[in-house]
Amino acid sequence: MTAMTLLLTGLLALPAPGVSGEGVDPGSPVLLKAMKDELKRTMARLDMGGLGTPYFVSYTARDVRRIEVEGSFGAIKDFQDERSRRLKVDLRVGNASFDNTHYVERGGWRFGPDTESIVVDDDYDALRFDLWSATDRVYKEAHETLSKKKAYKQRRLIKEELPDLSADPADTSLTNPTVLSFDRAAWEENIRKLSAVFKAYPVVQRSEVSLFWTQQHLYVTDSQSRDVVKDSHDVEVYMEASAQAPDGMKLSDRRRVIRQDPASLPPYEALEAEAQALAKDLTALAAAPNWEDPYTGPVLLQGQAAGQFFDQLLARNLSFPRSLWLEDEERMKPDFHSGSFASRLGLRVVSPILSVYDDPTLREFGGTPLAGYYKVDDEGIRARKVDLIERGTLKDLLMGRSPVKERNLSNGHGRGAFEEFPTAHIGNLVIKADKTAGDAELKEELLKAAKAFGLDYGVVIRRIFDEAKRGENDMLAAPALVYKVYVKDGREELLRNAQFTSVTLRALRDIALAGSAEHVFNYYQLGPYRYARGEVAASIVHPDVLVAELELKRSEEKPDKPPVLGHPYFSK
Repeated sequence: MTAMTLLLTGLLALPAPGVSGEGVDPGSPVLLKAMKDELKRTMARLDMGGLGTPYFVSYTARDVRRIEVEGSFGAIKDFQDERSRRLKVDLRVGNASFDNTHYVERGGWRFGPDTESIVVDDDYDALRFDLWSATDRVYKEAHETLSKKKAYKQRRLIKEELPDLSADPADTSLTNPTVLSFDRAAWEENIRKLSAVFKAYPVVQRSEVSLFWTQQHLYVTDSQSRDVVKDSHDVEVYMEASAQAPDGMKLSDRRRVIRQDPASLPPYEALEAEAQALAKDLTALAAAPNWEDPYTGPVLLQGQAAGQFFDQLLARNLSFPRSLWLEDEERMKPDFHSGSFASRLGLRVVSPILSVYDDPTLREFGGTPLAGYYKVDDEGIRARKVDLIERGTLKDLLMGRSPVKERNLSNGHGRGAFEEFPTAHIGNLVIKADKTAGDAELKEELLKAAKAFGLDYGVVIRRIFDEAKRGENDMLAAPALVYKVYVKDGREELLRNAQFTSVTLRALRDIALAGSAEHVFNYYQLGPYRYARGEVAASIVHPDVLVAELELKRSEEKPDKPPVLGHPYFSK
């Protein structure tokens, strides 16, 4: 019995789809059969006016049940439970050396694959119609794009070019989709209680706690005989709150707890502790003085701040190695990012005390589940560990199926949001340090370094805002929790409204010392294109780090007027 037959037999034995109850099963042998049959017909017969059949086609279907529970101030604000299916078509004309991809035409801000809704019923004929309709449209668009790309190449007199599709061996990975359970009553009660935490903090003007629960199955088949069926579940407990300082300055922050399996979420008590920490931090910030003086000196990054530091400076530049041809390059280049390290193989890119690898096959680290775990990437290539940096020197690159000058094969890191083309992303990025110290020694070294700079204080940062909040020309988002640590007595003083200035990739090379403890930062890595759209789940395992020199200044953000009336709950 073939692997495909075993898969179809297993899927047929699973419960039928539904809209409520303990689980909804969108496992569909009919969907996969329709995809494979229409793909076979496309490759054999799709030819418009003698232009030729596609040389490569890939279908990806996403079958999703998405539940959202939103709470505010102890009450449920919204509940949604939706089922959907979407299709993504990657169709290529030309050949693997030169095709219709990696090119953005003028005005092509919506650069991305064709995606559309398809029927959720397992109706073979209806599914074939949806597949045929989408394929026909994409085929015509592909020939138009290829013609424009050829003209672009001629105008720019481009002689040297990269292949557009790597020659990776085909593989099959078929698994029976798992069905998650969802207890609506229990989760509504949890969200009520978590959102009620903020009723004890009068300074918090607005707060929201949400659960985003996603049961997702992906079906991938392509013309090179790859077949993949895999789970891609995701669950997030999201907490956000905002406050206002007496001078009118608005303050906000959020907490995100991300897992692939709802069963691996922390217990309620740990989630409540996160909500309490968010409320307490905002309360303290509202009472804290403003950052005033420019600062140049050592900075100790602890916990989440170190994770964001490595995301925004290291992970982002290890990802997305392939750059695009842009028809309107001058205007478009800022909106189509590519990682800066693709051309730096053999060069030192971080401090020599650090070594880095990426291993998507790790399920957990130190008992914490890793959000970046997967076995097969979105292009049907098996994930594998990649040793990236050895004692500061870049040794390898993360790769999807888009070749670059330095590497021409995938290593199983081709991923992206469903509405984007897959490109190289981190999975689980693990940062190891040769030179480490405990928390007390790190603080002591910070103060020694500050004194050597002739400063009265050093700086500790414990939270940095997400990458999405970076300024247009900033490499690193502003710190959310920043403290002066005085050389004289080690006293810490919380300040607000600071921002980094003049940060470059040199900050990675200026790491002088790392903490001995290792932390897990689960998050959603933003994509490379316009406004960093398109998130994928990822993890960074990292130490705290002491950076020899960073610059901070007061934020240029302006205060706002407070509400005319106070919060009604606290004004009784």
